This record gives sequence, C-alpha cells and structure tokens, in this order.
Amino acid sequence: MAIEKQKVLGFIKTKLGGSFQRKKLVSLLSFLLVMTGGGVLWKLGLGEENSRDITSYTMTAEQGMLSSVINASGELGAIKRININPDRQGLIEEIYIEEGDSVKMGQVIAKIVDKGLPFRLNELNAEFENKKSAYDRRKKLFTEGAISAEKYNEFQRDYLTSKARLDQIKVEKEQLLIKAPFSGVITARYAEPGSYVSPNSQASTNQSSSKRSVVEISYGLQVIAKVPESDIGRISKGQQATIRVEAFPDEIFDSVVENISPRAIKDNNVTSFEVKLSLVEPPQKLLIGMTADVEFQAGKSEIKTLVPTVAIVTRQGEPGLLLVGEKQQPLFQKVELGYSSGSKTAIIKGILPGEQFFIDLPPWAKRKSN
Repeated sequence: MAIEKQKVLGFIKTKLGGSFQRKKLVSLLSFLLVMTGGGVLWKLGLGEENSRDITSYTMTAEQGMLSSVINASGELGAIKRININPDRQGLIEEIYIEEGDSVKMGQVIAKIVDKGLPFRLNELNAEFENKKSAYDRRKKLFTEGAISAEKYNEFQRDYLTSKARLDQIKVEKEQLLIKAPFSGVITARYAEPGSYVSPNSQASTNQSSSKRSVVEISYGLQVIAKVPESDIGRISKGQQATIRVEAFPDEIFDSVVENISPRAIKDNNVTSFEVKLSLVEPPQKLLIGMTADVEFQAGKSEIKTLVPTVAIVTRQGEPGLLLVGEKQQPLFQKVELGYSSGSKTAIIKGILPGEQFFIDLPPWAKRKSN
C-alpha cells in the first residue's frame, strides 16, 4: 500500500506545477487511499464473520413422514417365574430334580428332614385308633340308653381331640414335601441336600430370597421390550412386531403386544416404558435371558417437520435446536417434540421445513452453559 502511494505522489509531482495545488491534491489522494485501505480491512476482518462456510456444521429441516417401524431393545423372559420356598424351616434331605427339568403342578421336587416326625405320627395314630374305638362303643351304648349324655360327650370330646392332633401331624408331614405350584421348567436350583431353607411370607422373584429358596420355576416365554417415551404413543395392545435374537441373527420371530406398563422407567435420565409381547409359536431353542431386537409395525405417521435426532439439544431442561443466528453463531430455539423413529424426530412446533440448524458446533461458536 505504501509503494502504491509513493508512485501516485511521484506521478502527481511530475504533472502538476503549482505547489499549492500539489499539496491539496496530495491530501485528497491520501484520504482516498486511507479510506480504500480501511474498506479492504473491514472486508477481511469484520465482514469475514458473515462469509464463514457452515456447510459441514449444519443441516436443513425437511418435511416428511416417520418410518413405519419403531425399534426397541428387549430380553426374553418367563411369563411366570417364582422362587419356591418351603412351608417350614429345616434341612433339605433330598432334591428330586435338576436345573432344566420340566415339572408338573403338584410334583414333589424336594423333601425336608424331620427325624422325629415319623415317631410322633405313629404315636398319635395309635392314640387316635384307641379313642375312636372307645367313642364308637359309647356311641352305641348311648343310643341304647345305657349311658348318660354327659359320659357320651366326654368320650366324643376325647375322640375329636385325638383326631385333630393326628390331622395336625399329617399336615406337618405334608409340609416336609416341597411341591411345584404350577407346571413349568426348573430354571435355577439354589439348594443341595443338607442346605438350610426357611419359609417366605410370599412367593418371590428377587435374587435376595434365593438364599432361603430351593429352586426357581418358570412358565412360558415372552419378550420384554423397553420402548422410549417418544414412541410409546404409537404402541397398542394387539400390535404386530418381529423379534431378532443375537443367538440366531438370521431368523425372525413373530410376536404380538400383550401388555403396556402404565408406569415409566427412568434409567440414566432416559424414560422408557416396559412392553410385553407374546411369541407366536416360539421354538424351544429360544431361552430365557436372550437379548432381543424388536421392530414394531407402527404404520405411517402424519406429514411433519423432521430433523435428525442427534441435532436435538436441551437447555435448562427444555428441548431445542441450535439455529444459525447473527454472525453465524448458534441460536437456541425451543421446540416441541413429536414421535421419533430413532434416527429422525418429528418437530410439532418451533421450526419450519427449510430452516437451517447446527448438528455440530463450529470452532468459532460462543459456548453457553445449559
């Protein structure tokens, strides 16, 4: 810039004769050169903010319909599952089943030790037979009028007392036998002969009770899926779904929605709902505990403004998008979210198709705390 100025001034000096005129023209040209240089600097400096390339940091909201498929993760589980506890405490004498065995309702699966019970049972049984014989004789005599009602009532009372004691010892004997409460499969065995077990107030499914339990019995097979809150409105009872399990990735299994939990589950600030599905003719190779990928057939959604789910941010607990603001700076815009297909989310309010938003913060962005 200084060299150009010197050339211009030199040219003027050779062409102009008067000193006064030369001074005025030199001053004017100097002013013009300063203004021109300032304009160039403004374009290279302040004007650069509006000419930044934001193509790789932004996307444009589009209009469309969400996918007809809702994806969720899940696990194969039993329709019914409980830990079996004895009716009385004691040591296990024998266990008649192994893990994986099928059992019928009422089948004896284990027995508790009570070495003194057979002797008490024999004693009470003999006592009962004596009391019964004595009562039967007095009953006949009372009918013939040979004894008083008071004497008859005394023998009747002794007989009934003996019978109650015998019935009680028979109940205790029955309690030594641990039976299957329903038909199913033994999915876990917790006790061995000699193990100490104790009753529980109710049938339990938690692991903490296994220390006092004998076995775990399960019935049936179902899929338990976790559906995100944004998708649960598109799930209904009777809806069709397909299942894939990691053990058989090339096979698809049909299922139907049976139950939707009325209560949400929150895990790591992610809200989801538990959905149970019944398998249509489940093969025996599917086992409890296998992980599953579930695809719900949800049908077409209404035409909405769609954005990539990864572009949605939160600020002070509110969902929103980072629009392109003044000087190419991100500008938070609160939005109302609709359904999501996983990769894309519908926007009900807050942004229109064609508007640009950031999917990644540019290096010049002024970061703000949420």
